[in-house]
Amino acid sequence: MSKTAKTNIILIIVTLIVAFFAVFFAIRSDNLLMSRSSRGGQNTPTLYVHGLGGSRRSTNHLATIASRDGGNRSLVILVDKNGKIDYKGKLQLNTRKPIIQVIFQKKFTPVDKQVSWLHEILLRLRDHYGFKYYNAVGHSTGAVTILDTAAKYDKDEDMPKLQKFVSIAGPYDGVIKLSSMGTDNYVDSQGKPMIYSESNKWFPSYQTLLNDCKNFPKDVSVLNIYGNDNSKQDSDGVVSVASVKSLKYLIGKRAKNYEEIPVNGVNGQHSRLHHNIFVDHIIARFLFDEN
Repeated sequence: MSKTAKTNIILIIVTLIVAFFAVFFAIRSDNLLMSRSSRGGQNTPTLYVHGLGGSRRSTNHLATIASRDGGNRSLVILVDKNGKIDYKGKLQLNTRKPIIQVIFQKKFTPVDKQVSWLHEILLRLRDHYGFKYYNAVGHSTGAVTILDTAAKYDKDEDMPKLQKFVSIAGPYDGVIKLSSMGTDNYVDSQGKPMIYSESNKWFPSYQTLLNDCKNFPKDVSVLNIYGNDNSKQDSDGVVSVASVKSLKYLIGKRAKNYEEIPVNGVNGQHSRLHHNIFVDHIIARFLFDEN
């Protein structure tokens, strides 16, 4: 065999070895990223869900501040009135702490429909990106949707598992204008309301949520933020303090940890709670600070 032939053979062997290790380390890198996501680590996505009548603007400020405090804005997921799901933006496997806004384009959609659609979104995120865990931030009705989705589908093996849940002004025991009790309600030290709200066109009854939450996952860290605009109604103008604090009775004993934070005065108004620097930074620290 000539010297040139031997040299060519050696070059081919070296090239194959280099190619093998390149592929090996690429696969290992992807598996490592997927592993970090599956353990609820650096690549765990955070979903932001707006309230009834809301839009992308409702969670824009929250997402913007979160992106400055450690998260990365990645996707906007749009759901039309028929439940068709579309995507805007780009999400890579190596994106650290991706931020995903979920937008229901039909602004007034009942919670049960939103729960069905959010479930489908989570399944798609797992199928496409391998996410086994997620965090979620919900304002008003969006918080109820997140809660009921996690409760109804936690036992589904294909369902990503909720790790951190931020609830902002969640109307778990009714909305003032849709409730005959108005603000004439209160909760005890366990968060149990004196009056249970009935179901209506938009919301499930408190008893329904109570039944569903028997299956709420047990390892979730919960931050419950509520407002009181000091109008002598003990409410944020839309949702009573009692209604928001009744979350504790639904999941307080199942949560890994549970914390309530009040916001009083002008900044405690319902529509300002998701557009409030104080609230935004508290949420970002809760979500992204390393423990």
